[in-house]
Amino acid sequence: MPASKRLRAPLIVMFGVIMAMVTFATPANAAPYATQPTTTVSNQSPTAGSSITFCGQGFLSGETVAITLDNSTKYPSVVADTSGGFCTIVVLGASLTGTHTLTATGLTSGRTSSTTIKVLGASTTAAPTPPKGGLAFTGANAIGIGGLGGLLLLGGGAMVLVARRRKVNA
Repeated sequence: MPASKRLRAPLIVMFGVIMAMVTFATPANAAPYATQPTTTVSNQSPTAGSSITFCGQGFLSGETVAITLDNSTKYPSVVADTSGGFCTIVVLGASLTGTHTLTATGLTSGRTSSTTIKVLGASTTAAPTPPKGGLAFTGANAIGIGGLGGLLLLGGGAMVLVARRRKVNA
């Protein structure tokens, strides 16, 4: 049997396997490499009328950062240092109570970051509650990967069967 006929079937099977892989492939969706800004406060459960230190990082170097509270209170803007970070003291209102959000917005880049605080009444002394959060999803789609592995096994088995030498009766 000529070499071209012996190689034809395995090549067709391999082409089919490659086409199946391309068909079931999914696009990659990685996060951008840009540094996302983050903000922190010195006390997440301050009392009304007290002051807290509000810090942020991940902004542009030398960028003016506007600081606002979710009840439309605007605090003086700060300028990020050469590493894109800032710290400022925020004085809370004497009548401010409840859960509020402090937001830092970079005026040049438009980057924002928020931190939630729970303002207690002036006479209340309660221990701060630990922040709640979950674990990041680190799994994968096992069905797609398993299907691809099965197709590769079937393609390899088919190539073994097709490429096996056969006795030719002359």
